Amino acid sequence: MTGKSRIDRIADFRSECLNNQRELFVYLPPSYDLQPDRTYPVLYVHDGQNVFNPAFNGQSWNLHQICDALIAEQRIEELIIVAIANMGMERNSEFAHHGPYEVRLDYPCFGESYENFLVEELKPCIDETYRTKRESCHTALMGSSRGGLVTYHIGFRRSDVFGKLAMISPYFAQYNEEEMKHCPIVQQFVKKEPLQLWIDTGGMEGMTVQVSHVREMVEHFIELGYRSGEDLMFCYEPLAEHNEDAWASRVLGPLIYFFGDKGLPVAAELIGDDIAAVNGVSSHVYPILTYESGLNIVDLDARFTLTPDNIAFITPEGLIMAWEVGDFVIEYMHPALSATKALSIVPALSPEVVVEIEVVVPIHTRKDAKIYAGVELEQVGQQTFHRRFTLPRGSGYSFHVCEYSGLQEADADGNAIPKRQFVANDDVMLRYEVESWIQGQTL
Repeated sequence: MTGKSRIDRIADFRSECLNNQRELFVYLPPSYDLQPDRTYPVLYVHDGQNVFNPAFNGQSWNLHQICDALIAEQRIEELIIVAIANMGMERNSEFAHHGPYEVRLDYPCFGESYENFLVEELKPCIDETYRTKRESCHTALMGSSRGGLVTYHIGFRRSDVFGKLAMISPYFAQYNEEEMKHCPIVQQFVKKEPLQLWIDTGGMEGMTVQVSHVREMVEHFIELGYRSGEDLMFCYEPLAEHNEDAWASRVLGPLIYFFGDKGLPVAAELIGDDIAAVNGVSSHVYPILTYESGLNIVDLDARFTLTPDNIAFITPEGLIMAWEVGDFVIEYMHPALSATKALSIVPALSPEVVVEIEVVVPIHTRKDAKIYAGVELEQVGQQTFHRRFTLPRGSGYSFHVCEYSGLQEADADGNAIPKRQFVANDDVMLRYEVESWIQGQTL
């Protein structure tokens, strides 16, 4: 007999640590009701209302469906998932631990209290209510964006409770949209803990999450002694955005890493920057390994050969250090697998580039409209909106032109159109014309 998974909803779970109450959603795997003597590992996930159900943007991780499929295909063991709803306007505070950066924040830090809620109230209740494997080696914590930040802090502070951490598009730096600047909001722990780490990011997350911020943390993990492909997995998806659809598309990675067998590498690809510089901003390449299980990771302990080999050097983490202008070819070598990529070296690359965006809207657009095209624009004419700004080189944007009341650009017949995309690799002027509006999501 084959069972079916189910999701228990626990309304108004009370926390004395935080003096509030929230919803919980508990996924129980197909065999749970059929094998009453069996115990299961547990995955705790932040922002739980988006895990099995749609978020405000209509997207969901659909984690129950993904787990059902992976279990049916015997790619992961069966597990319990506890999805912890956030508290709306209190989310920023609950996901922020104290640190020297907090004087620059416009909200208080309640991360330690949220941590105590998980460790002292929630996990004991789950362990008493459900048949769990209680040891840290069977207990995982996962979150995206600010949820990735709080996962990192809690995991390194309480590795005795959570032995597996999945940091999905982690928000390690506070972004000020008006100034278009970041300030770090993350502690740097200096001791290697007994943890399995999964960390990933997308290349089209705009200023919300910068690839460089995630790479810096990955490099810190390596300095602490974590080994790529063993207790550290880094995934980079250059076209991935900052939303639930993107996270759902790659969440099988940490699921397989924590609860399955990744198998052997079956394919290799070398992606990343096409241009490096003798002076200025750093460039990187990413050797991507695909495993039998479907897991994709960046090999951070890679071996490279360069042709010619006298104008640049590449570290095992993929950092290019160049000292002479010219063209060269990189070959990434892995046992039985290889991949190549051609690059050019130029004298210098500035850390930032200038971007100008101009949007022309339909004549019937409301006079007090606020127009968003990756960033908020300023009205400079009856139908024209504009902004000139600087971005870190390599920043990727994916967006619809929107009006803040909830209108989204469409074609002349009122049909939805694909998102606009650009990567800020050079100074650029972008001009978009909105043919019509349709109702989208309120910003």
